[in-house]
Amino acid sequence: MKQGIDLFTEIYQTPSFNYIYFWRHLDLQLLDRMISRNFDKSDISTMRNELFKLFVNNNTNFISLIFPYDYKCQVNWNKQCFSNLKFFYFCNDIDQSILKELATVSKSIKIFNCDVIGCNISGTIRLIEVQKNLDSVRISGCRIYETWQSIEEVLIKKAITIQNLYLCYDWNFDVDLKFLSHFVNLKSLEIIESFGPPNPNNTILNLNQSEKMSLPALKILKTNQVSFMMLTRLIESANVQLTVIDIHFNDIYCEFEDVRRFFQAMCQNCPNIKYLSFPIKDYVLIEFESLLINCQHLIGLVIRSEGGLQYKNLFKILNKSSPSSLIKFGFTLNRKFGAKYKLLRSFLANWKGRHTMLLQIWPVNYCLEDEQEVKRLYELIEYYEARGIVKKIDWEIDWCSNDSEESIWIKKRCFH
Repeated sequence: MKQGIDLFTEIYQTPSFNYIYFWRHLDLQLLDRMISRNFDKSDISTMRNELFKLFVNNNTNFISLIFPYDYKCQVNWNKQCFSNLKFFYFCNDIDQSILKELATVSKSIKIFNCDVIGCNISGTIRLIEVQKNLDSVRISGCRIYETWQSIEEVLIKKAITIQNLYLCYDWNFDVDLKFLSHFVNLKSLEIIESFGPPNPNNTILNLNQSEKMSLPALKILKTNQVSFMMLTRLIESANVQLTVIDIHFNDIYCEFEDVRRFFQAMCQNCPNIKYLSFPIKDYVLIEFESLLINCQHLIGLVIRSEGGLQYKNLFKILNKSSPSSLIKFGFTLNRKFGAKYKLLRSFLANWKGRHTMLLQIWPVNYCLEDEQEVKRLYELIEYYEARGIVKKIDWEIDWCSNDSEESIWIKKRCFH
């Protein structure tokens, strides 16, 4: 190796063929971590450049590329290596000229994933502009409104091919979601308003701007801290195509009537819904029951929080009005659940005669002192497993950590 850096202390036989030739996924972030762990700081820059030369040459052809944060390395974009690139992840804090050079050789990216830091995104914009068939776009961390406006403008130009869109932006933006109407082929939409509470004034502005918004192909909708007023409009825009709705929201910031209208919109517009995940409170249980009655294709239901919820009424409604297709449940139970075990027992006992259920329980805020309560909960579920009421129970804290066939429904539907 150049610069006097010794990589190996032993002599190895040269491989019979070039393994790197078969390498299709170049993760510079992983390589960066390996270099940082194994070499002195003074040697890191040299090692980066040498490894880049090792992988980027006329003998390699990559389909995915991951750039680390604040990547400082001389990049020579080899057309042979990157002309067939399909996946690209990066943080735009890198030199924008690097991205502009990549745009000259790579025009076939389908999955574009960018963490937005700072205001200089000229190379990012250019790279998006030259792509011929963008399918999935993920833009996260944008906190500068002018930057967001530039992103909106370039995404509109590519809207016809985009089917999956993830947007994470600052909560105080006056985001004109009318631009979504350009995405006529959009199938999956995830919106996260981050870095603070929802801004009701901005939401009203968004609704007015989105008066005639239409998302005719949308099937999957996921949001985090997006107001229920905006959710209602998104539901109405998608109409009957929606099959998955996954909502995260802190109801401290919402009006009760907005939540009711959201549930009513689902009742009226989502007859084909299959998977639902949202927080629920007592004041919308009437609307929730109507939703169960109207959504006869519902398969999976996740109740994310229990604050302000009387499980007695919830379980009665589930026993009475659940469609026959509903067999997959997820519940959050905290350490205060205690005396409510009898309610869960009643719910499971009254499920007799229906299809065997798949059950996920997320125990939160339990500690060592609660061992007996947790054991009691385990024994209760095992009792109904033995009697064929529960087919499988998943106790995982991480909703997505179990890859068994029965519980993968949450992972496949992007619930986490």
